[in-house]
Amino acid sequence: MRQDAYVTACCTALDQALATAPFYQSWRARDPGVTVSLDRRFALLPWVAKRDLRAHMPNGFTHRPAELKAALSAGDVELVSTSGTTEDRSSVLWHQPWWDRSERAGAHLHAGLAEVVAREAREAVLTSPLCGGTVCHVGSLTMAERTLGRLLFLNQQQDPNRWTASECDRMIDEINVFQPELLEADPAYLAILARHAFLHGRALHQPRFITLTYEFPSRVYLRQIRRSFPGVPLVSSYGSTETGHVLTACEKGNFHQNTASCRIDFQPLHSKHRQPRVGRILVTLLNHPWLSLIRFEPGDLVELADKPCLCGRHAGLTVSAIAGRTRDMTFTTDGRAVTVDQVDQAAEAIQSLLAYQVEQTDSAAYTFHLVCEPGAEERAQIQAVESLTRLYGADARIATRRESVIAPEQSGKFRLTRFSGTPSGESLFDAEQEAAW
Repeated sequence: MRQDAYVTACCTALDQALATAPFYQSWRARDPGVTVSLDRRFALLPWVAKRDLRAHMPNGFTHRPAELKAALSAGDVELVSTSGTTEDRSSVLWHQPWWDRSERAGAHLHAGLAEVVAREAREAVLTSPLCGGTVCHVGSLTMAERTLGRLLFLNQQQDPNRWTASECDRMIDEINVFQPELLEADPAYLAILARHAFLHGRALHQPRFITLTYEFPSRVYLRQIRRSFPGVPLVSSYGSTETGHVLTACEKGNFHQNTASCRIDFQPLHSKHRQPRVGRILVTLLNHPWLSLIRFEPGDLVELADKPCLCGRHAGLTVSAIAGRTRDMTFTTDGRAVTVDQVDQAAEAIQSLLAYQVEQTDSAAYTFHLVCEPGAEERAQIQAVESLTRLYGADARIATRRESVIAPEQSGKFRLTRFSGTPSGESLFDAEQEAAW
């Protein structure tokens, strides 16, 4: 999107919300108006949390409140539930044409992916059935019943740890028959299927691209995926039911902002955490005909790129890594924040690792739950203690626990880290250093 069109879209989204969306009525007094820069106007406002959506959706978050009831009745807009964990789950106004536009615009941030998406090529989807809509659900449907036009939804089990060999073989057979050019997958789910294929010598159709979404793409998962999909480009994207497609990785591996459908404000961690390029994002929807979301906090951290991307894209925010959920941050023994991405870098060194979860139980106590290749557990436990001691501090107390599986959350998603406390988001971030794109 051209810079002037982007600025106009940001102004329109903000002005519409403040003027007409009921939730933002209390924000109006804090808006200085056009007497200050647009970025300053945004920075002076609060942010929207998921608890706000639960309390005020849908009527509070539309700039067309008088028309909403009729639009819902006509099916022009729907009220759908997000797939977050129990405490994060909420409802959101869903307008399929806007979502489709957001998806296409996001795909254009990767040259090869854009060409495949533009052709509306066949696509298979492997994730929790809770993320797949009504076509894919926990149960037993035929392949034909799970095929919607160019889309095939593969999984019908909420916990992939419970997949039987026959279920894995069924999904492999369906991929080979359907021959998708795109395979959209939750990385944890695809890692389990790829490992089954590798161990049983099952050949898998090789798509043009694998797009990874829904949860953090652990390097441990990627290692397993690449064994069964050698040479297939893995393209990570970031978004949510509430925000659409926000960031997409380009050919060089950096993530770029989808300026066609969102604005991003960035608040870095406080300087005491010594990670000036890591912070949370606040997302504003652009050009949405029904939903007004201004400075919505999806609950995730990013790490800003420290130099321009070699792909040549420069519009909006450029991110070197999605750093994980804010609530999944753990802390060193001296109180500095550790992101999921930093934990995952430490776990990557354990070559036999198949799945893991780090649990912090107090300021200096950590448990590393691990699933390993058979016979490699003892060496992996030694490596885990070494890696986590370097990460958390020499005085960290690291326990290890062998597991047969790591269980997913109720949402079907997996958490790589847990912190037993509840850190205050406001104390973690430096709002005074906020930047905007």
